[in-house]
Amino acid sequence: MKGIIFSELVGFLDRAGGPELAEKVLADAGLPHGGAYTRVGQYPWQEAVRVVEAASRETGAEFADLCHQFGAFLFERFTVLYGDIVGRYASAEELLSHVGDHIHEEVRILYPDAQPPQVTVHDEGDVLRVEYASHRPFAHIAHGLVAGAMNHFGDHRALNWVGANDDGSRAEFALTG
Repeated sequence: MKGIIFSELVGFLDRAGGPELAEKVLADAGLPHGGAYTRVGQYPWQEAVRVVEAASRETGAEFADLCHQFGAFLFERFTVLYGDIVGRYASAEELLSHVGDHIHEEVRILYPDAQPPQVTVHDEGDVLRVEYASHRPFAHIAHGLVAGAMNHFGDHRALNWVGANDDGSRAEFALTG
């Protein structure tokens, strides 16, 4: 997984609880390099799981809730880091509908070895269904990213968790209302 995600995860911990929390969580995660991530590095996705597990132990927050919060934080960061890409869209629905065919293509251009998840959107009139599929178990992060997009664009529809497989590598969300 790209180092930028890990760097932003450390930034999320720092924002959530300060540098002391971030340092303690990284130390408790037992990472082979102590949590020193570079934006351009490539790291095993399992390390992100270990960091969130350590944050959950340290804070008492549920793992899934931390992942969701990180996803929302990450979208906010994407608006800064990739404002030119996010700025091309006028709504959360428009952005979500182009994740697979445009945004992740841009990711592949920026990071040729990236393996972004598949995000598919189905417009059913009064319901917008978002499907997430990946080799990584980050459905709760994806849910947070969708929530972050909705917040950014002022989309006040309800975001519902429809379901996921047991390992969190596939999920479906619905925007209603």
